[in-house]
Amino acid sequence: MVRKQKRKKGKKTKSAGRFGVRYGRKIRKAITAIEDRTRAAHTCPRCERPAVKRIGTGIWKCAKCGYTFTGGTYVPHTPLGITAQRTIKRLGERGAEISLEGSEQNAEAESVVSAGGE
Repeated sequence: MVRKQKRKKGKKTKSAGRFGVRYGRKIRKAITAIEDRTRAAHTCPRCERPAVKRIGTGIWKCAKCGYTFTGGTYVPHTPLGITAQRTIKRLGERGAEISLEGSEQNAEAESVVSAGGE
């Protein structure tokens, strides 16, 4: 008589094991991946510590500094949000450069006008 090999329960299903055999393997696997990403340690944008926890849908709070902010449903920083922040930062730097160049040109123009007027 052949014996079945015993395998540890819950190794594959992880947090989706609570569903048993219902809903299909693919959906349970997707739920496991989402829940793992949600429960992972996330860094706080203010204090840079990995202490951010999810309060509700899209609401995140740092346990260390108490900073509450909005983000994605399952992760605090979505890929689209990161791209948007990077673009805003880049535009802010360009705006500062443009305003500095404009002030330098204004200073040169004023010096030419004042020198020509004397």
